[in-house]
Amino acid sequence: MDKHVIYTDAAPEPGPYSQAIRCGNLIFVAGQTSEDPHTNQPVHDSVTAQTERIMRNIDTILQAAGSALDKIVRVDVYLSSMAIKPEFNAAYTPFFKGAPPARNCVAVAGIDDGLDVEIEVIAFSESV
Repeated sequence: MDKHVIYTDAAPEPGPYSQAIRCGNLIFVAGQTSEDPHTNQPVHDSVTAQTERIMRNIDTILQAAGSALDKIVRVDVYLSSMAIKPEFNAAYTPFFKGAPPARNCVAVAGIDDGLDVEIEVIAFSESV
């Protein structure tokens, strides 16, 4: 099975990694922080604003890969503190209508650029 790099200039520029990789019908989206896709600068704002920006960036990358938010099967969430989890959940939940994907949520030290939220996902596409 071959792997294919997914890239869109409508999402933040990646560093020394790919925005996403497609392998078969699975799409692995790299960890996303709240970077503005137009300036590629991190947006230090509320947890709600960070989460919404991240989810829009993920949606953009998934669309470029021929997928969508409703095709996400796994989410890994990294928070700067579990104290922000209720605010994160309130912003995250509306992005998933119906059955939400499987999820891991942990608090970590040192999210890039001093941000509060980072999210990575695995999704699928109906076509290969």
